[in-house]
Amino acid sequence: MSTFELSIEKFIIRNFVLMKKINILTLVLLLFVGLGSCRKELNPVPVDPTDPNISLLDIDIPATFDFGTSEEVTVSFSGLKSSAEANVRYDIYLYNPEGKLISTTTTGDDSAAVVQSGVLVDAMSDLAYTQITSASSFDLNLTIPSYYDSILIVKNDMADYSTTMLPLNRNKMSVNIDSQNHLKSSSNLKAETVDIFYGVNSLAELFTINSETGNMEVISTIPDKYGSYTCAVDPVKEIVYTVGRRSPYYLYAYDIAKDSWKRQGRVGYYGPRMGYNINDGLLYYSFDYYVLKLDPKKGKMLSYYKVNGLDELDGGDLTFDKEGTMFISTTSGLYRCEYADKNNITATRLSAENLPNYPNSLTYDSNQELWWASNVTPKGKVFIMDDVTGGWENRFGDYDHYIHDLATLPLDEELVKDTDTDGDGIIDFYDEYPNDSKRAYNVYTPSIYGVGTYAFEDLWPNLGDFDFNDLVINYRYTHVYNAAGLIHETKLDFTIKNVGGSFRNGFGIEINAEPNIIKEITGCSLTTDLISVNSQGLENNQTKPVIMVFDDAWASSSVNDGKIQIIMDYNQPIANNQIGSLNPFIFIDGDRGREVHLVDMEPTDLMNTALFDTADDDSNPSIGRYYRNKTNLPWGINILYDFAFPKEKIAINKGYTKFSSWAVSGGSQFTDWYKDQDDYRDSNYLVVD
Repeated sequence: MSTFELSIEKFIIRNFVLMKKINILTLVLLLFVGLGSCRKELNPVPVDPTDPNISLLDIDIPATFDFGTSEEVTVSFSGLKSSAEANVRYDIYLYNPEGKLISTTTTGDDSAAVVQSGVLVDAMSDLAYTQITSASSFDLNLTIPSYYDSILIVKNDMADYSTTMLPLNRNKMSVNIDSQNHLKSSSNLKAETVDIFYGVNSLAELFTINSETGNMEVISTIPDKYGSYTCAVDPVKEIVYTVGRRSPYYLYAYDIAKDSWKRQGRVGYYGPRMGYNINDGLLYYSFDYYVLKLDPKKGKMLSYYKVNGLDELDGGDLTFDKEGTMFISTTSGLYRCEYADKNNITATRLSAENLPNYPNSLTYDSNQELWWASNVTPKGKVFIMDDVTGGWENRFGDYDHYIHDLATLPLDEELVKDTDTDGDGIIDFYDEYPNDSKRAYNVYTPSIYGVGTYAFEDLWPNLGDFDFNDLVINYRYTHVYNAAGLIHETKLDFTIKNVGGSFRNGFGIEINAEPNIIKEITGCSLTTDLISVNSQGLENNQTKPVIMVFDDAWASSSVNDGKIQIIMDYNQPIANNQIGSLNPFIFIDGDRGREVHLVDMEPTDLMNTALFDTADDDSNPSIGRYYRNKTNLPWGINILYDFAFPKEKIAINKGYTKFSSWAVSGGSQFTDWYKDQDDYRDSNYLVVD
């Protein structure tokens, strides 16, 4: 073989080897690429939404989830009848048995301390809707928190009350209260010419005391062998209610006409104070600084209040005057009570000095004189008291029986008159505005003492820190209806609860209604020249009516504790369907065109739409997608509750351990994620009142 041939052979061999190496390397590279492709096709490990340390950006939120915390339900009333008056009043109470765990020590009439714990129902549970009508059939459209499971319907037929608990099924529900067989007593006991006091004691005695002679007579034995420390009288049905003084604290009803007892339900708490309110047909049951509102039919707790201002908590009783004002007594004296915001009661002391012993009774007679009793060991005494000064004097006693509570069955007079002072067709007893023919009753959102909350992030279109505390606003809306069932005016109550940043943000509400139905808007807090309004008080250059509540959160929060009430007056009373949904929003740091709304809510006409789909915003107006980032997180939320907002720079899921699970489920799980319940909150990360 020649030298040339050998060289060619070596060249071929070298290149063959090189090509083999290249092919092998190529195969290896292709293999890695293939493996990489396979890995991309594998489903990623899902993020655990219950982990408070995960980033909200990593959870999978459905694109259609609106972060809503309320639902619309319809209740259909039919077959209703009135036995006494053309009109009947129906009050609708929100009801949910879950609530806040408490532990307390209660001292009662025997000076013994009782340690007890239990759950106080949700503070939102209270009066929300009212209807006064002579119609036998009608529908009510209700907006309620998504987690609620029931409503209580109270029919008021001239103080003859019937109650029905209705489970909510999120569809149109029907109710016929008259089928519940709630009938008046047919007795003629009120032919008495004087008031009769009914009383109970720890020896299980039920007795009467004649308010004129002081004569005491034991008439029955309480079913609870340990007796009772408390009682109340329904003067229309002539029922005496009492609660056993040992756990489980059963509620008993004594029918005066039939001389018979019935166990109604279980209260679950020991309390020395109870009264019946003829103005709403409910029992009020009190211990320490709590007052529970109870349904007499079952003993269920409907709502609770916290009393502020009591100097001492021991002993005492509560009662109501004919106007529905609550009075409470304890060892420290007599107090007049007024309802305050968020289920609080303010107690003002009337007594100049403490009451002797344990003032274990408190009751008004038909002349609006106030009576109370005490056990001066071992015998009972009855006193009469001045409800203006709290002064008192002994009237009856000594008795040979203990007196642990008294309640009044008034003499035979009209308990509820058909007087209509303002002539609007609604009797004063039903009328919340008896001296105003333009107004008759209120409807509340969310309830009479409950509040909702708007909470916003203010770095939009950039992502914030998801603490939702940059602007936090409590609200309660009240429609004031006239006798014809039309809305006369609307009150929008706001409280600036927190301003979490340095931006001087404004806040407004767009209303889905025709602007010409509105006569005037008053009460707005406008401190700059940023906002231009017309003669109606509405913002100029808007297609829909826009109420600018305030233009600078910092300035408005320092006035009147941040409370603002907007009054919306109409040109003429309107029907329910003439005013639609509300569209709350903020505008950021004096830039009127930089609006932030709740998810998928359209901006107003003054929005700078060029900001959409910039930075971290993933809005797409053509498909109705607004104010979401790419993972569907919002910059604003509406919570039908008094929201305890997160601390600065703390993401909401760290303070609310069920928030992420709620969002991932599209709202189907943990609908009450914001409540103060076990395992729902980490208070270390929240600002709690």
